[in-house]
Amino acid sequence: MTDETELTTLQHCLDEYMMHTGRHEIDEIEANSALARAGLLEDEDPNPGRPLREILVKLRDSNLLPQNIRQIYGQWKIKLSGTIVKYPTILQFE
Repeated sequence: MTDETELTTLQHCLDEYMMHTGRHEIDEIEANSALARAGLLEDEDPNPGRPLREILVKLRDSNLLPQNIRQIYGQWKIKLSGTIVKYPTILQFE
């Protein structure tokens, strides 16, 4: 599930979930359960969040991980993608 259209579908679903709940950042367990409720990605009962973690590791290893997803101390954090700056200012102090 590393196709770009499938990735944008997952991100769109997670963005809608975060806007609906009023959150700006969620972890992989909450994200995987939201995707499972939407019917996009099944979740595992013994290891919640594992299917999404496997996808994120593949994206990280192939250098295709979006800017709004990062791994901190072994835990994945997913931010609302609308809060990420699309075009950073390079020469802002001239």
